[in-house]
Amino acid sequence: MAGWLLLTWDGAGNQGPMIALAQQLAARGHRVVFAGYGGQRARFEGAGLEFRTLPRADAGYPAAPPPEGWLPALVGAVWACPAHVADVDELIADGSFDGVVADCLMFGALARLETTAIPAAVLVHSAPGALCPPGEAMDGMLLPAVNALREGIGRPALERLWDAWTPFPTLCATIPELDPLADRAPFEYVGPMFEEQPPSGWRPPWRADHPRPLVVAGFSTGLAWDQISRIQRTLDAFADGAGPRLLITTGMMDAAGLRVPENATVLPWLPHAEILPHAAAVVTHAGHGTAAAALAHGVPLVALPNPAADQPILARRAAGLGAGIALDGENAGPEEIAAAVRTVIGEPSYRAAALSLAGRMAAAPGPVAAAGRLERLLRKSWAGGRPATRLS
Repeated sequence: MAGWLLLTWDGAGNQGPMIALAQQLAARGHRVVFAGYGGQRARFEGAGLEFRTLPRADAGYPAAPPPEGWLPALVGAVWACPAHVADVDELIADGSFDGVVADCLMFGALARLETTAIPAAVLVHSAPGALCPPGEAMDGMLLPAVNALREGIGRPALERLWDAWTPFPTLCATIPELDPLADRAPFEYVGPMFEEQPPSGWRPPWRADHPRPLVVAGFSTGLAWDQISRIQRTLDAFADGAGPRLLITTGMMDAAGLRVPENATVLPWLPHAEILPHAAAVVTHAGHGTAAAALAHGVPLVALPNPAADQPILARRAAGLGAGIALDGENAGPEEIAAAVRTVIGEPSYRAAALSLAGRMAAAPGPVAAAGRLERLLRKSWAGGRPATRLS
């Protein structure tokens, strides 16, 4: 079959959909190679996937949390990274790949791929209208750097970030219902794509028929924001032990100083598929990965969004659809969190709305259709005269 190069970076929730796509391509007989940053290697190789480092970009990636914070640092290190141009050139120079799929926020790589003959596609891991709404914060933060990079390699300036995606087939790993700008976004919505993961081996400390509802809480597996305050406020919301059971995942955060009540279990990580079928509510930062996973299981949300990326918009969207409650993620106190959790569990309309969205997700094309779209992209290229390099 064909050889696919998948370009990635460590944005936490962006990696799962790309891995899900890779798993489907591999199941169809394709060779898949990821290229990204050194800190990602264990994540991908642990999933049985071939991984290469983007050497020039990786050399410029911060080794520790930068003084200005992660978001400003990621502009030059990932999102508008000039080193991606040479790194992509080097990867595709020997003709060993038939096609490329790039993460939607790797704008340097996308600029270079505009000028190559190799078929390429974009994977958007969230709702475009939540992640990069035209004229909003991401445009303001990134467009100057992205356009400076593009000018340096002779590409025209962009008016909107998502204009960088329009030269390519663009696959959005969400459903239109979660995108407030779906009617304006000229992209394909394939639905959430969830990575297949082996069983963790974890066993819950409570009996299977426990009478209290289970609340699952998690606030990103990445380091862009300090999630400890959100975790502690959620634990404090039910510190009296009289409410629901709590399962908290901390991701990469240091949980050593947390005050953990007796009704709570704290873990670094657990596959969504193992615990969400048993949850009555999910307290989350409203990143697309966690929000979509919860809603795919028909579980309503209590959102404590961080003040950037797709989170505030997705939180409001879920609330507007009746599938959750959006709180002030920076300032909501334990009492407010507890009240919201009790509401989404106690009022059946929230579960009904979440189940409706679950049905929409189940009916979405998914990774099988996404892989098929990529295969059609290659067939069209080959029909136009570009030779296949890795056909079996």
